[in-house]
Amino acid sequence: MLARSKIQSLVWVGIGTISLVTGIVGIFLPLLPTTPFLLLTAFCYARGSPHLHARLLAHPRFGKPILDWEKGRVIRIQVKWLVTLMMVGFGTRCLQMQL
Repeated sequence: MLARSKIQSLVWVGIGTISLVTGIVGIFLPLLPTTPFLLLTAFCYARGSPHLHARLLAHPRFGKPILDWEKGRVIRIQVKWLVTLMMVGFGTRCLQMQL
């Protein structure tokens, strides 16, 4: 039973790490969302490694939004406005470049 628990933990941590890397790549690629991958990372780390989950929540950039989501299933209004403005700016730039 202990071996199965260890394997499950490793699987959760592995999926969480892949999700984290994908989320970080999403910071630089406009069409790849970051937030869902970071939330998936938090979900996986919570099940596979409480230590990694705590480190993720303590992160200065990513910790606060993940905590907001875990506590109340909300994304702060400032973040929503920022993302909306970024999408409008990106779309405008694409239209200017005639993409």
